Amino acid sequence: MGLIDQDRVRDLLIDLVGIRSLRGREGEAVYYITDALSRYADKVVHQPVRECAGNVVATLHLKERDNLLLLAHTDTFEIYSNWTKNPWGELEGDKLYGLGAFDDKSMLAAMMEAFITASKWQDSRGVVLAAVCDAEGFSRGTYELLKSGILPKVSEAVVAGPTNMRLFRGAFGRFVFDVDVRGLAAPGTEEAGINAVIEAAKVILWAVDLPKVDGIGGSVAPLSIKSPELVMAHPDRCLVRLDRHYPPGNDPGVIRKKFMDHLRKTPELRAKIKISLMKRPTPFMEPYELPEDDDFIKRIQEKAAEVLGHELETAVYRTVSDANYLYKMAGIKPVILGPEGGNHHSADEYVNLPSVYGMAELLAHLLKG
Repeated sequence: MGLIDQDRVRDLLIDLVGIRSLRGREGEAVYYITDALSRYADKVVHQPVRECAGNVVATLHLKERDNLLLLAHTDTFEIYSNWTKNPWGELEGDKLYGLGAFDDKSMLAAMMEAFITASKWQDSRGVVLAAVCDAEGFSRGTYELLKSGILPKVSEAVVAGPTNMRLFRGAFGRFVFDVDVRGLAAPGTEEAGINAVIEAAKVILWAVDLPKVDGIGGSVAPLSIKSPELVMAHPDRCLVRLDRHYPPGNDPGVIRKKFMDHLRKTPELRAKIKISLMKRPTPFMEPYELPEDDDFIKRIQEKAAEVLGHELETAVYRTVSDANYLYKMAGIKPVILGPEGGNHHSADEYVNLPSVYGMAELLAHLLKG
């Protein structure tokens, strides 16, 4: 017989998905989580965070050190077009559709259930559950949580993510660059000018090939391209935003320099370019990776074999996560974990309920020891 209450997990998840908590407007979710956990936690704190509704930090059976952090985010993206299911929750067999169902309200519900279950045991591992805001933006919530010093002594963490039951023991790093392309304006009937949009296109096509030729890997993705949109003249200026993800084991300073040097070598470029890092309110995330034989990884795999009947496939997350901040800013060993689902950040996002129950059971066993 399992440790958790599956009906309660399902009800928590349905409630969470039914709450509209778009990035920066997570207030109702904050109230719901605070109310739900205050009945079981030793202490629940609402931590204000600029530009969003703040964090909920609940603690239980804290020890002087080596407590476990369960971290998930409350915010979602805006609703994409082409939804055919109810974005505020639609149950179809073992699938729950809804905005944020997979990323990552399902894992948040599993964490809440494990926390509630552990409240019955006086000898459970000390645990902190943090529901943070703005993870889909600049990770203001987690950054403020770590910077403020209110987080109790934590040595390891499980961070929610859309991993499809895989255990991510690391994550990529990321930079975002703004490229200001300066051409030469000219009337639309003349060819004497330098069209900045055409030059920007050269920069983009050159940039996206970088991971194939520099031996580092990762990815480069254009996020936006903007020009004055003149009516009767070739534009003399165009702004491009480029996203560079890179794998663990690389020095961020080297990555940044290589990328900027690469852009300056764009073939047949007639325009002048100015390259800068995108301005953001929090630091860019650096990559990290835990070894396969790390004690925390082995402990999770032992519990997975016991609870799920098999160990979890391990990998490195090919994008960034709030786990990056935990590792780099606080020296916490984080893994990223979540249930089975699909379509995150797109229409008809869904999660498979049995996998959510499995995650809740796994977390409860980790807390029980």
